[in-house]
Amino acid sequence: MKYRHIFFDLDRTLWDYETNANNTLEEIYHDFQLDRFFGDPAVFLKTYHRHNNQLWQEYREGKTSKEVLRNERFERVLREKECMSETLATDLGTQYLERAPSMTALFPGTVHTMEYLREKGYNLYILTNGFLKTQQHKLKNSRIDHYFLRIFSSDELGVNKPSAGIFHWAVTSINARKKDCLMIGDDLHVDVAGAMRYGIDAIWFNPHGDKGSHTPTGEIHTVEELRNWL
Repeated sequence: MKYRHIFFDLDRTLWDYETNANNTLEEIYHDFQLDRFFGDPAVFLKTYHRHNNQLWQEYREGKTSKEVLRNERFERVLREKECMSETLATDLGTQYLERAPSMTALFPGTVHTMEYLREKGYNLYILTNGFLKTQQHKLKNSRIDHYFLRIFSSDELGVNKPSAGIFHWAVTSINARKKDCLMIGDDLHVDVAGAMRYGIDAIWFNPHGDKGSHTPTGEIHTVEELRNWL
């Protein structure tokens, strides 16, 4: 085998973030009767994702903390609609954190591909900017946690992808050589370019056929296409 160690991003690569997040947000919308303020679930979802994406960008750049991200995303959503309530924002945030990791939608072919890779003898890991406990719950509830030897989470190290530091931490922690490692993720800048700048190969999971400015080692549009590479 050319590679021995395979690092996966989790959200939007194996765990279907959009489906799981939207299902959670729609539950919350109805349970908290947010039609009082938003009129339509689609408006609530769109507003949430815009603010959440902005806060995650700030978190990746080291401009904000995990606590601020978690606390402010619903505050910003409510503030935009001039219905800000600290109590409501806190309740929404708490419910989202409790419910979202219990959602189990995976990209098609994820389980079969993990089985295939394990049978082939690859060592599988998760390398994520997500929060460790949350990612652990997602993996366990989706019943794929047993495929991975370890989760490397940025909040453990205090360094986020695409920094070379988090890739170095993961690779050296398993006493691996760079040439034996492969990174697979959906974010061309964070996962792919970050890994390749550090010196390990990377495959871009690109289910929507987006165009990008970086050239990955490889590109796949479904998880199952990994079988052609590995």
